[in-house]
Amino acid sequence: MNRTLLDETPVEDNFAVAQVALYLFAILQCVVALMTATGAVPLGIAAGASYLFRLSTIVNSVVTILCFAVGYCLLARSLARCTRLVWRIGFEIFLLNMAVASLGIAANPNLFSVLTFCLSAAGALSVWRGRHAVKDNTIGSVRTDIRSGQSHAEKNEVSVGEGTTN
Repeated sequence: MNRTLLDETPVEDNFAVAQVALYLFAILQCVVALMTATGAVPLGIAAGASYLFRLSTIVNSVVTILCFAVGYCLLARSLARCTRLVWRIGFEIFLLNMAVASLGIAANPNLFSVLTFCLSAAGALSVWRGRHAVKDNTIGSVRTDIRSGQSHAEKNEVSVGEGTTN
């Protein structure tokens, strides 16, 4: 019988819930882009507007929405090799989504806003609980200490080739 490495060691994915939430948000953005392109989302275009103005408004909206979908996907992929910057961006994105969903619930309570809030809260909690797995390999970790003239990496004797501290 073939045994894989997964059978012997547990795989720790500290940001699994957050990644799934971000992928779901990306799928949702694609659905909204499709609805915008077909006219299901009102854009407030005047009835007497020219065809070119209508077309440019719709295309601009669809491209902007798809850029958000790409951003969600990139953030989800970046959480796999999470740095402090990625962690902060991910956590703030989830908090922002929770705030927007809260406004939606206050303005017009519906299932979509509640589910968005719950998904954002689950993602924020996942990112918060996985904060111990954040690697400190951001630009700030190689800054130079002005007083001593040594870099932060030299102080901690970081081996660049192996990526470990001695």
